[in-house]
Amino acid sequence: MSIAEADINIQADAQVVYRAWSKSRNPVRMLEELKQGLGPCNPALIALFVSSNLPYEDVVGPLAAAYPQSQLVGCTTAGSLTATSYEGDGAVAVAFDHSAFSFQICPLTHLNAFSMAESGEAIEAAYFSLLQELTPDQKHFFAMLLVDGLSRREEEIAASTYAALDAVPIFGASAGDNLNFDTTQIFLNGRVMEDTALVVLGASSRPVEVFKLEHFSPTEDRVVVTSADPQRRVVWSINAEPAADEYARLIGADVGALTPEIFAANPLLVRVGGDYHVRAIQKVTPDGALHFFCAIDEGIVLTLAHPQDMRDNLSQHMGRLSERIGGIELALCFDCILRRLEAERLGITGDLLQIFDHFRMIGFNTYGEQYRFLHLSQTLTGLAIGGGKR
Repeated sequence: MSIAEADINIQADAQVVYRAWSKSRNPVRMLEELKQGLGPCNPALIALFVSSNLPYEDVVGPLAAAYPQSQLVGCTTAGSLTATSYEGDGAVAVAFDHSAFSFQICPLTHLNAFSMAESGEAIEAAYFSLLQELTPDQKHFFAMLLVDGLSRREEEIAASTYAALDAVPIFGASAGDNLNFDTTQIFLNGRVMEDTALVVLGASSRPVEVFKLEHFSPTEDRVVVTSADPQRRVVWSINAEPAADEYARLIGADVGALTPEIFAANPLLVRVGGDYHVRAIQKVTPDGALHFFCAIDEGIVLTLAHPQDMRDNLSQHMGRLSERIGGIELALCFDCILRRLEAERLGITGDLLQIFDHFRMIGFNTYGEQYRFLHLSQTLTGLAIGGGKR
């Protein structure tokens, strides 16, 4: 199935962003459905997100070739988020029309030798290039990060982008591979690359808002990280006890029962700048350590989280966002894989699909999310685009 439709409250000739998706496993059919969904768009940029379970290499090049006037960015995913599907498979495309958007892309390659200084200079240069090509009415800026999800460079990339761009709102995602943790890919203009990140700088004549939400609140249960390797995101001990054992004790579970679904239901929080942010666990290592999706340092105090209703939290947040920007034409969403696992465990996927449809949400499941200068987990971050004149 593929879809490209204007909101009933938006005039058809005012549409400036198009969405398409496909559940086909055949690359030829997938390409046909994505192109059909993008319809009459004259894209300045296409964002393509394809499940790692699918033959993404057979789609990236042909889709870029089908729109030679457009740039194409994207990555492999741990699943798709659309109005009709919230699952591990699927391909999603979003096209931004030339009439309302301008873009510059700054690729950051060889992340294994990442330099914050050099990356900052490259991002600044791309930003200045964007400023030189804007139309007078393109006054709403944003920056989208797409990062190799196994590079463990998200914190540094988010920090360097934030320092280089000052007041430009930043959101982003770590590419996924459906919990295999083997290899994740970045797409750029027909190429498929590893060990790479993209800083996609955009400006629009439409009102836009970068947003972040999570559905957890802190409890009174706190622990201290007493031994960790921040670079590898591994915690060896908590409260001077083996990390997996102490975490299992804290949540009242058996160590042998710790699975991604259990981690999704029982995340930990860290307080940064007065706000709590989720620090989600990726897996238990064979020696009883905990591997996190984000960097964790020794001495950090972690707080056990209490979940709110994901459906109410999402609906209320998106409703307020829609009011602020005069209606949502499209919300591009980067959604942590642990959120989908939790929804599946609770049996609320169908309820969430109705919310996705109502607020025209589309995106993919990630291995981590970026917001401003932070790298986060078990959150949903994204870009909402206003509906323009009514």
